[in-house]
Amino acid sequence: MSGRRGQRLYDWWSRHGELLDGLYDAAFLCRQAQLRAKSVDALALSPGDTVLELGCGDGRSLHRLRTRVGPRGRVVALDYSEGMVRRARERVREAGWTNVHVLRADASRLPLVGPVDAVYASMAASAMADPDAVARESRRLLRPGGRMALLDARPFGEPWTALNRLVVPVSRWATDWNPDADVTGALATAFDEVDLDTYVWGTVFVASARLADS
Repeated sequence: MSGRRGQRLYDWWSRHGELLDGLYDAAFLCRQAQLRAKSVDALALSPGDTVLELGCGDGRSLHRLRTRVGPRGRVVALDYSEGMVRRARERVREAGWTNVHVLRADASRLPLVGPVDAVYASMAASAMADPDAVARESRRLLRPGGRMALLDARPFGEPWTALNRLVVPVSRWATDWNPDADVTGALATAFDEVDLDTYVWGTVFVASARLADS
């Protein structure tokens, strides 16, 4: 997230989970569960894998990630918001997941050494101050052949661009979203292969990137 405003904003959202669900449902046109599942599918996780989630928020993706890696795998999740980290840890504790770990950290300066099998971010990368640094740090941690998948949003294209006059300022105010963030360009620079699938009139996308095997 981009600085102190982003941290304060998501601390507030951490206390209003139902409102945040409504915001995501509006952005995804009530396809939130389906699109989150598609983005996790893009990681091609296997039992026993280690997956890192950036900008984990209140932990709403942890169940899917943990299910894919199984009890022998590991999920490491991080967020810059203290409130979100607290809510995610509560979710982990209530579920009894001993192989899921939640940290407070900056995704552009990851306090980890790796390697990990996959990196994931859901509706987070475009609210981070430096997507290029996030992509570079993710590549540093990934093993050869590792994958990264992002679920994120971008402004409307033709013929719907007039909607951006409302959607962009509201989304920027509500989520610290940076509509000018070139998230897919950051992936293309850092990774060997990048694929893109778009939804909701092109405003929501799943970008998946992969490192070469050697």
